[in-house]
Amino acid sequence: MPATEEAVVERPIKEAVSRRKQASSSDTSMINKQVFLQKFVESALLQVKEGNLDEYHKLVKVFAYTRHSTLDATATKYTTEVSPWIQALSANVSSLGITYRDLVTTVFSSDWVTAPNPRFVRSYTTLILQIVSAHPEWVPQAMSSLARWFTYGGHHKDTEPERVHSHVHVLIQEIHRAIPTCGPSLVAALAESWPFRAIRANVQVVYVRNVLRCLEYAGGVRREVLQMVLNHVLQIDVEVQVELDDLESDEESEVEDTGVFEFEDEEQSDAKDGDQSDAKDDESEESGSDSDSDSDSESDADSVTSDLGRARYNAKKTVAKLDALMSTLLTWLERHCHVDEQTGEMSESTSRLFLLFLDLFDTVILPTFKSRYTQFVLFYFSSQNAEYSDVFLGTMVGNLGEPMRSAHDRVSSVTKVSAAAYLGSFVARAKFLTPSVVRSVVGVLVQWANTYMDWYEEQDVQSVVRTYAQALGAPQAEIERHVVFFAVSQAILYMFCFRWRDLAESQSGGPIVETELDSVCWCTELEGLQRIVFSRLNPLHACAPAVAQQFASVASQTNFMFCYAVLQQNRRTNGYAGDATASPDLALRNKLDSFFPFDPMALPVSRQFIDGIYMEWQDVGDEPDELDQREGRDIPEDEAGVMEQIVSMSISPVPPLSALPGQTF
Repeated sequence: MPATEEAVVERPIKEAVSRRKQASSSDTSMINKQVFLQKFVESALLQVKEGNLDEYHKLVKVFAYTRHSTLDATATKYTTEVSPWIQALSANVSSLGITYRDLVTTVFSSDWVTAPNPRFVRSYTTLILQIVSAHPEWVPQAMSSLARWFTYGGHHKDTEPERVHSHVHVLIQEIHRAIPTCGPSLVAALAESWPFRAIRANVQVVYVRNVLRCLEYAGGVRREVLQMVLNHVLQIDVEVQVELDDLESDEESEVEDTGVFEFEDEEQSDAKDGDQSDAKDDESEESGSDSDSDSDSESDADSVTSDLGRARYNAKKTVAKLDALMSTLLTWLERHCHVDEQTGEMSESTSRLFLLFLDLFDTVILPTFKSRYTQFVLFYFSSQNAEYSDVFLGTMVGNLGEPMRSAHDRVSSVTKVSAAAYLGSFVARAKFLTPSVVRSVVGVLVQWANTYMDWYEEQDVQSVVRTYAQALGAPQAEIERHVVFFAVSQAILYMFCFRWRDLAESQSGGPIVETELDSVCWCTELEGLQRIVFSRLNPLHACAPAVAQQFASVASQTNFMFCYAVLQQNRRTNGYAGDATASPDLALRNKLDSFFPFDPMALPVSRQFIDGIYMEWQDVGDEPDELDQREGRDIPEDEAGVMEQIVSMSISPVPPLSALPGQTF
């Protein structure tokens, strides 16, 4: 073979051998470096016990990294420098007890999760998992360090939040799989890291989404997590109502203050006119004084206007935040309402979730006053299956208990009143309820009220039974005694106003024709309602004025009952029912007047889940004026506003449109 050909053949062989030697040398170098690092870590940990902390502090500094620290400490540089140390520390995991709190805490709190290198993230995840597996006492600290990332992505400067959240959830899931008893630590970490209510809406939504995502792999803490979510939404819900109440009060004060300022200006003008005969100097001096006074008044008015503007802006932000959280929860719920493909019914997991929400509703939402929107979560869930609605209604009837309170009855009157309000509002507004369900609920409540009146009428005449006229002027203590009866009566009247079409049928048994209401036949479940309305307890006096007035109107228009005489008697005895200042039972009226939990959803995003299943107000077919003349009664001046009240009654005042997102003030 020629020399040139031999050279051509030998050259690749030599190059391959050379590369192999270099690789071997490099591997040897890496192995030597790794062994050195492992020895360094082992030595640093041992020296801590001897009181020498120099090398230990250097080791802690290696893992200390935050993405906002310095420009030199970039994520890429961090991953390059720390990667070999991860393996070195992994070899000494068994030694990382409570003595090395600073090191372990630094490892947990580092911003490793933002590193762009997937291999580095997997190595770091393995390190943390090894630490908590070898030392379960570190689980609470690990969970706390991971839960803080659930707000990542709520700020504009946060990049790739989905990737970061995915890394965090993978690690939590691995910890939960390795240590099934870590649930309480996860719950405590979520509660500790929960953003304050004042934090911007984006951060709140991102956090709630991640918290709910935890339930995909940590089902054992489902109750605790959902309770925290509902509590958080409920607190903001109540805060909205408080802010709107304060705003309404401030606006009234502004009107009064404006009147005062105008009155002062008139006085100054009169004084100026009376002094026209004075010298020019005096007139000039007075004019300057008037100018200063005007300036002060304008300054005060501007200050009031500025405060109201800030209040409106804050209320608007809070409403938007509540809407975002409600829609997030409803979206999650929509994804978890599964239908069994074989049976066509709701899956067992969905039914268990509904029972959990019902239990949380009973313990968290039901006792809460001024909640306006949070309860719509259960309203939506109940619409998914007829059995769910039946269970909810049965639970509320169970909370009412027996008409006669016994020593074994542990349900408070407040809870009973709330249950009656939820029954009435749910049946009135749930479009998905069948007429048979509506009739059943009305029948149960009518029977409950009649049983209560039987007990009432059997009591000692001297101590309890009162004449009709005395009942009209009953003191507050007497009315408070029957507060549950009044709540049940109001629920019946409220349901009748909205669902009277489901309680009636034509003489032929078919659908009713609203232009032929003279021939309507009423269901047997309504038997006994007339006795309730005209009883000595006089529920029309204690119920919300709008409910009493609208019931009288609808009952008259449908030829069901004529009870305007009772309303007139109530007005003659204690002033018009709509005037709260003229009634001695103001405290009770405040409880009953504002308790309509499922009244219109005004959150623009969340209402998209509700509109299709929600019963809006529908007028009776006949003209009210004709029926009023037929009965021969006078129409109160404020009856024109009754319809608006019946449409918008709620557990607290309906937010003004100006407080809602997308509206102007």
